[in-house]
Amino acid sequence: MKPVLTALTIAGTDPSGGAGVPVDLQVFRDFGVHGLSAITAVVWQNTQGVRGYRALEAGVLKAQLEAIGEDLPVGGVKIGMVPTEALLEEIAAFLGAFDDGADADGADADGMPVVFDPVMAEGSGVKSLADEGASRWMPGLKRSVGLITPNADEARRLAGDGPETPVELVEELLAQGWRRVLLKGGHLERQGDEVVDWYGDGEGVMELPGYPAVPVDVRGTGCQLSSAIVASRVGGASWVGAVEEARGYLHEKLRGARRVGEGRPIVVR
Repeated sequence: MKPVLTALTIAGTDPSGGAGVPVDLQVFRDFGVHGLSAITAVVWQNTQGVRGYRALEAGVLKAQLEAIGEDLPVGGVKIGMVPTEALLEEIAAFLGAFDDGADADGADADGMPVVFDPVMAEGSGVKSLADEGASRWMPGLKRSVGLITPNADEARRLAGDGPETPVELVEELLAQGWRRVLLKGGHLERQGDEVVDWYGDGEGVMELPGYPAVPVDVRGTGCQLSSAIVASRVGGASWVGAVEEARGYLHEKLRGARRVGEGRPIVVR
């Protein structure tokens, strides 16, 4: 029998099922990967937006990760909402026992892929989802993360003042020590009717082929994309191959976005 492929999501909840851990687990299953989960925060939100959240104590997250690590193989990790520095430190300690499969130059190698979607605010950018100063302590995950997937707003907060163009943002994050960067173009000013992303690693920065823009703002797309990249890597794809497969997967799923509540649409099965 084939071994069971697994991936772990470390993220927040979403009672409306449009983002966070519920979506991550759906994506893993779509890729034939068994989903594991550890909760960082309980979030009360619906399709209209985030109303609030409670970050779990670091010891609670540590207990979840220890329970998983003592019994289950972890083939890959997606990190989403990390609202406090104490939680980040527990994640970093957990990942320290693994090799994410990249050397100092960002070259592919065998090992466990780790993808970080640096959630610092809800999709509209209005409601903060992390403690003040998150952009200063989030780089504490650089050593273990194989790929970071910020949108433009998150990239600017991490990069600081200076970089303006997408290429400059990616280059700055790489210079800071992130091994690979996928800058999502959904929050950038578009030229025409396509959304374009940028990917950078030790070989340089490249503009990825565009996909037709969706006329509505769908919730949870960052969660889906980062989870799909992890699942694709767990299945054996290279980093670039996983990024492209995940982008294609998301594009197809967005065609099935529907309004379930009174707010933004979500991807439904």
